[in-house]
Amino acid sequence: MKNLIQKIPPYIKFLFVSYTIGICIFFIFRLIAFFVNYGQIENIPNNIRTDIISKSFILGFRFDSVISSYLLIIPFLILSISDFISTKKIVLVKIVSTLITVSYLFSFLISSIDVPYFSHFNYRLTTAVFQWIENPVFVLKMIFQEPSYWGILVPLVVIVFAYQFSIKKIGKICFNTKYSNHTFFLKKILWFISVSLLLIIGLRGRANLNIAPLGPTDAYFSDYSIANQISLNPVFTFLKSYLDTKKSSNQELHLMDNELAINNVKHFLTREGTPSSPISKKIIPDSNYTKQPNLVLILMEGMSTARMETYGNPFNITPFLDSISNEGYFFKNLYSAGIHTHNGIFSTLCSFPALYDRHAMNQVPILKYNNLVSNLKKNGYSTTYFTNHDVEFDNVGGFLTENGIDKIICDKDYPKDKILSTLGVADDFMFDFSIPIINKMAKKETPFLSVFMTTSNHGPYKIPSHFKSKHKIDGLAACEYADWSLNKFINDAKKEPWFDNTIFAFVADHGWAIDVRYDISLNYNHIPFIIYAPNLIKTPRAFSKIGGQLDVFPTLMNLLKLPYTNNTLGVDLFTESRPYIYFNADDKIGVIDEEHLLIIRKEGPESMHLYQNKSVNNCINNNKEKAEAMKNYAFSNMQAAYYLMSKNKVGEE
Repeated sequence: MKNLIQKIPPYIKFLFVSYTIGICIFFIFRLIAFFVNYGQIENIPNNIRTDIISKSFILGFRFDSVISSYLLIIPFLILSISDFISTKKIVLVKIVSTLITVSYLFSFLISSIDVPYFSHFNYRLTTAVFQWIENPVFVLKMIFQEPSYWGILVPLVVIVFAYQFSIKKIGKICFNTKYSNHTFFLKKILWFISVSLLLIIGLRGRANLNIAPLGPTDAYFSDYSIANQISLNPVFTFLKSYLDTKKSSNQELHLMDNELAINNVKHFLTREGTPSSPISKKIIPDSNYTKQPNLVLILMEGMSTARMETYGNPFNITPFLDSISNEGYFFKNLYSAGIHTHNGIFSTLCSFPALYDRHAMNQVPILKYNNLVSNLKKNGYSTTYFTNHDVEFDNVGGFLTENGIDKIICDKDYPKDKILSTLGVADDFMFDFSIPIINKMAKKETPFLSVFMTTSNHGPYKIPSHFKSKHKIDGLAACEYADWSLNKFINDAKKEPWFDNTIFAFVADHGWAIDVRYDISLNYNHIPFIIYAPNLIKTPRAFSKIGGQLDVFPTLMNLLKLPYTNNTLGVDLFTESRPYIYFNADDKIGVIDEEHLLIIRKEGPESMHLYQNKSVNNCINNNKEKAEAMKNYAFSNMQAAYYLMSKNKVGEE
């Protein structure tokens, strides 16, 4: 055996060991992701769990091999040529060793970042992470200030040092072993061809050359999202998404023909259209107020319906929201447009959908939308936006200033000793700080709009010492605190003269990944929408119709009894209905009705599930007409939105 090993060229032994170590480390990261998300694993029935997970890890090995093969192809070619033309090149070997080390360490960095990313968003790392590239310091602070994220650093640091040491040591062993470089040229050719074939198989992820190379679609081998996602290599998904964004066909949205999309939307939303906007519709209220009411709109960070007792949560962490859901207008089946805060702010105020991972508020130039803020401002409202932290994160400040907000209150306005983390001040302090400002607006004898964006229900969790939670788990305690802060704000507002003539609207920016069963987590998009105005709403009512975050603006305009032109993709949930609502999760689209969830993946097959039964079985083959109708509805609305935005047909008429 020893003699046989000595006959193998040193560079091949070196590459083989490098490959093996890389595969082992990728396996470790997959194992970490597996245990971090083990709660989802328990959704797989016991009788098939071992089989499903085994297949997931075997498929994962193939994806890992694809990445390793790509990382080693150039070192292989360099060392092969060197083997043909020279006896030994120490400098060349060092260069190749460095190249391999840097390539793998970059891959391990991506794998480390993927662990919390996957846990948070329920899908592997993609270029969607670049949505925050303009705010790297903010994001890094948010990560390092959250202790639960520190765990990704430990394996990364250990792996970096262990890998560097191993490669250096193995390189010395392999290239210092006895080996005659005067081997017959034919043998060198045979070694080159043999390893080349192995690399080709590795690059393709399969030996059968008649079948397309391994791709994201192959990961969807089961009905269980967690098993499918675990099989993927995050370096693979990240690089694949990056290459896809560079394709010219992906620079624009091509879900369907623009004209067809517009005509479909005009039919779906019963719009007439004008030269300025093909989907516009003038709305004239049949009555008005003697004194126009104020509006306080609170966007609640990460407040999924799954956190509420009303929806079955057993921990009693939202007693305030649960109570007011019975005291005003409660829209029980509302879904966020996306899974990011910028999606929530944009869609709530402007009534346009999220379009995959595009960042609508970060476009140049900033578009001026016919939105909730601008319409209220046109009707004499003073407008203020409150947030806990840096308002320039996600370009929120610039976007809102261009779209009607008069004044922004952010971290620069608060006492420095009240800043708890990169997410700024605590929710209750922001609300306390706002009362004198709102009082000042109210004295003008003109109505006001105050928009709040909370953050305390997001890591890094920094709960003020004056709040005592009954929960030790940070996530539960933070949610309980966020709800308590809302209650305190309303109780404080009740003491002010403007309270009786104010409408309070509570909606979340997005939900949270709780009880995940699909690679689109419904609880990440299912959010509460509660309108509370005890002096103005005499008959509380719950609405079961399906709606979206983009319906908030038209719905509130109805309640405010103000005339406006609706040239958005939103509808008034008091007077209109939708057959479906659609939402985005960066590289996937979800479409639902009362019982069906359709998932449309950029990379992967479409699937349909009976979500009310929490069924993971794909029933799309039995519901092809329904699936096509749902897809057509979502694609038409999204394509129409893209067309209107690209042609700047989104402003006031």
